[in-house]
Amino acid sequence: MSETIEKEILDNNINKVNHSANMLKSRFYVCPLCGNVIHSMFEAEINCHGKQLIALEAEHTDNNHKINIEVVEDEYYVRIDHSMTKEHYISFIAAVSGDNMQMVKLYPEGNAEARFKIRGAKKFFFYCNQDGLFSVIPNRIH
Repeated sequence: MSETIEKEILDNNINKVNHSANMLKSRFYVCPLCGNVIHSMFEAEINCHGKQLIALEAEHTDNNHKINIEVVEDEYYVRIDHSMTKEHYISFIAAVSGDNMQMVKLYPEGNAEARFKIRGAKKFFFYCNQDGLFSVIPNRIH
């Protein structure tokens, strides 16, 4: 949490400015113990099982984490070429716009795919339980 926000809270002088007005600033946290996925729209101190979690830094997709995005009617059909074993799998896929987030939780031995309403989706995130968080901007998809 930034020092300014923390001081405002401690001094009980909370500034009413909406620091989290843009969903594109989303941050994701994943608990290494239970796999709990937590989303915040701005800086946050997140704890799970007594352990402080750090916001994940999204990497660009690579050859081991290829994402395919197709437009089907009014939806994006998103598929990730990735194994889905109990040991190594994609945990979630999220579509984010300036004011909305859609997230689909995935499970081992299922398919790494989801459908999202197009509604201005500007960025996709997905999380591999072994390699971390990845992101891609739809208009940069080949």
